[in-house]
Amino acid sequence: MLAEIAIGRDALTRRWTELAEDADAPDYYELNEYGELIMSPRPTNDHQRVVQTVANAIARQLGPEAVAEVSLMTDRGIRVPDVVWMPPAKWQQVKGKTPLPFAPDLCVEVLSAGNTKEEIAMKAGAYLRGGAREVVVVGLQGQIEYLGPEGTRSASASGSGRPALDPVLPLPLLSFLTRRRCGSRFGGSGGG
Repeated sequence: MLAEIAIGRDALTRRWTELAEDADAPDYYELNEYGELIMSPRPTNDHQRVVQTVANAIARQLGPEAVAEVSLMTDRGIRVPDVVWMPPAKWQQVKGKTPLPFAPDLCVEVLSAGNTKEEIAMKAGAYLRGGAREVVVVGLQGQIEYLGPEGTRSASASGSGRPALDPVLPLPLLSFLTRRRCGSRFGGSGGG
């Protein structure tokens, strides 16, 4: 399911655990497949509002197991999607494991101004190769893109094949995002 990473899963997990226990380590980071630290700036309040709104929408539509900022092992290192969802039985299988050994069924990336198209494509591919059934990308101005193993989808297929997350964002927040004029869909500068 997952290709082997450059330094090995055990070494990468040890590095992740050491960083988590280090009081001087940064708050927002991921590790690439070589164990190198990838730091991110603190997310903006607007970004976190969107993350919470998406998590709430997923919980309402698919069940209460939507969680923000969960670390997971991928073939591109240990990554931290903004929101993930999987059924309770899968959460039971991984109880006490950090990072998760696979990608949950649904992974969501809420873009920040600093994200690049290449970075998001890399992460989405890693989540899908790691077991995710769907990746949802929420753009800077509220655009929603659904990705599956077969490529881009016109609507979400999460749940029972119905468009469960279409649209994810409630209209008031979508209007708020659209008015912000934050630049291009995948470009810019900033954190998240």
